[in-house]
Amino acid sequence: MKELTNFQKDALLELANIGSGNAATALSQLIGKDITLNLPSVSFVPVVKISEKFGKGQDIVAAVYLRIYGEINGRALIFFPKDKVFPIIDLLMKRKSGETKELGETEQSALKEIGNIILSSYLNAIAKFIGLNSVPSVPSLAIDMIDAIFETVSAEIAEADEDALLIENEMIEKTTMIKSSLLIIPDKETMVKIIKALDSTIKGI
Repeated sequence: MKELTNFQKDALLELANIGSGNAATALSQLIGKDITLNLPSVSFVPVVKISEKFGKGQDIVAAVYLRIYGEINGRALIFFPKDKVFPIIDLLMKRKSGETKELGETEQSALKEIGNIILSSYLNAIAKFIGLNSVPSVPSLAIDMIDAIFETVSAEIAEADEDALLIENEMIEKTTMIKSSLLIIPDKETMVKIIKALDSTIKGI
């Protein structure tokens, strides 16, 4: 697991703060309601222990999966607790609380859109903060047990770096809390780029 200096940790937290602010603003504009956010937490997690980080392997979650291309190459997974999925869709689609009862094609598209907005907000923050540009792929959605989701993507992340960047935050609208966990799983060469760019940013280069 990567050992970061205090300066690198502060830089990553600032990056996460910018990304969270971008995401809250984008979601507020989309739904037409104010969204506030708690300060996010950010850390590196060993890829082999990712599934342990999200609780019991049998827990059901909704996960949006995307590839990342450009100066940052890798994968991203965005997790939403299953019990928050319907309230999130109600909020996004401007429905009454409790109105969403099933995940049809429209509802699944809404979840993918939220995942895409959140990830794009962080990628934009990375581009502005450390100068590495990237774009996400079209998102895919899985609603399954944590273990099953990671088993599905295990071949994809086999070539990734040993560590993943984990960002956890809570975005709050007056009736709904949007809790999400974002995993950015960079390729090995990309992780080197990220650390080098953080150091350059800290030094003001």
